[in-house]
Amino acid sequence: MRFGLLPGLPDVDGVADGGTEGVRIGTARMLTLSPNGTATSGTLYVQGRRAQYAVRVLGATGRTRILKYDTGAGTWISR
Repeated sequence: MRFGLLPGLPDVDGVADGGTEGVRIGTARMLTLSPNGTATSGTLYVQGRRAQYAVRVLGATGRTRILKYDTGAGTWISR
């Protein structure tokens, strides 16, 4: 596994030509988690051998969601 978005895939926001950069978190590109439950908002794209995943972090609550790209449907599915 490695960080990155496969060429030609849209990101989780639906942008088709957003690039292949795997770390899309803030301007400093650094994920920060605080003791009070907040975090830096953003998305980490992880490429597996057979699948593309996205880990979304919501800054206000620190909540994370894992999504998998479904190539047949052409969409991201929450896991």
